[in-house]
Amino acid sequence: MSLRTRLILMTGAWILLIVLFFNYFIYFYILKKITDTEVELLWNKAQIILRNPEIKIPENWSNPHLLKEFQDPDSLIRIITPTGAIAAQSVSNEQLATHPPVYRTDYHFTVENGLDQLLFIQVPIIENGVQIGLLELGKALDVLGDFMEILATGLMVTTVSVLLFSLVGGVFYTRVIIRPIRQLLETMNTVRSKGQFIQLSSQFTTKNDELGRLGKTFNQMILSLQENDLKQKQFVSDASHELRTPLTVIESYTSLLRRWGGEDPTLRQEALDAIHSETVRLKGLIDSLLHMAEIERQPEIRLRNINLKPLIDATAEQLSLAFKREIRVESASKELYCMADEEKIKQLLIILLDNAIKYSKKPVTIVCKEEANTVILQVKDEGIGVPRRELGQLFERFYRVDKARGRGTGGSGLGLAIAKRIVEQNQGTIRLDSDEGKGMTVTITLLKKEKEA
Repeated sequence: MSLRTRLILMTGAWILLIVLFFNYFIYFYILKKITDTEVELLWNKAQIILRNPEIKIPENWSNPHLLKEFQDPDSLIRIITPTGAIAAQSVSNEQLATHPPVYRTDYHFTVENGLDQLLFIQVPIIENGVQIGLLELGKALDVLGDFMEILATGLMVTTVSVLLFSLVGGVFYTRVIIRPIRQLLETMNTVRSKGQFIQLSSQFTTKNDELGRLGKTFNQMILSLQENDLKQKQFVSDASHELRTPLTVIESYTSLLRRWGGEDPTLRQEALDAIHSETVRLKGLIDSLLHMAEIERQPEIRLRNINLKPLIDATAEQLSLAFKREIRVESASKELYCMADEEKIKQLLIILLDNAIKYSKKPVTIVCKEEANTVILQVKDEGIGVPRRELGQLFERFYRVDKARGRGTGGSGLGLAIAKRIVEQNQGTIRLDSDEGKGMTVTITLLKKEKEA
């Protein structure tokens, strides 16, 4: 069953239930109000009859004209003795006369529901504080029965009409609802089958409702997919280019060795050195690619309150010993707490310090400080720097500045791209400041959390 059919049936069923409920309520509400009104009229008529002093004299009950003056159409008036016998009666509806007399000592009313509704009330006849009889009044509501029958017929016709109109209306309004959904489905099928990034028309997305927001979200998703597709193609192209260069060098020197290397020791050594160098660079590039892929697979990480100062000191000391270079750590405090992932921050420091050491011959400085609710880390080098106009592109994968980031340094062009992703995962920001020939400063800002007592 299609969504449109389900919507029509569900809407029709719901409207039918609502109409039936209100019809039921209206029918019995009108019936009760009319019945209560008739009962109240009978009580009032009983009081009028009891004001006649002749009614309170039992000797007058045998007078056949005693109750005639109070007689109405379709009504009953009778007096019942304490023995349960009918002492006087005036009736204009034989159906009322079949009601059995019952002597009671209190006020009472009865409603009999048959083909025609019958009402009966009973009022004690009191004389000198003693009950001497019982006055009973009855009323046949023939007109009410006819009226309620007409009302029931009208309500039934109304119910059927509302149901038909709801089904016809459901066909039209579900078409309005289903049309954009069908358009969305067709667009998605086109994207899936043809691989084209097609967006929904403005007619779909300009509406300020749930369907309009759905269309906007779909278009945003398509833009995101298109952007990711372009990035993926660019990444594959750049990675292929980067991998092709060392493989070409290895292939060339391998061919050279096969032809001439065996007879010339100098040439053989040169070829082996080149192959080894390119193999090392190729391995580093593959490691960077794997590292990048691993980071992309972990869009969210668990942040904890950590002390950065010991981590910075330990990392700086390790790289200083490994590269035989001076790395200074400047901090006014021995405790520097922030919300971060310790392993990721260590990877970040290794990437930034490795870059600074590669492109500078002078000591590298790490500056740590706190500002407001943030912790700021700065990695400074006094190397060759890069032009300001190219700072924004340094976070792109495989991007190199021709002079400053040549392949001679052995970089893969992925370091800063990985660093930026790590900072984003730790809910921080990263900024580059540099002038050509004056070194570079990388500023990291992380959220701070005070040390718990």
